[in-house]
Amino acid sequence: MAENIEFIDCGSLSISYDATGKATISCNVIRDDSGNLRNDYNTWRLGSVYFDGNVMSLNQQPMIGSGGWNQWQLQWAGVGN
Repeated sequence: MAENIEFIDCGSLSISYDATGKATISCNVIRDDSGNLRNDYNTWRLGSVYFDGNVMSLNQQPMIGSGGWNQWQLQWAGVGN
């Protein structure tokens, strides 16, 4: 099994951005084990704009039959700067 793999499932990525600068992001993060997420998901770069915010919810689920991989459902909210 590969080690240190963590990525966002692109098909699950949803981004909402309003005129006031508020952004919300939801996505699934896939990881090769059940430990804590390795990447910092409090800052995002979308195009040429950086967004600072906080992970509002994070729910972990094992991926049955995957040999130890896990999926996190991540919800984030923040503003562009």
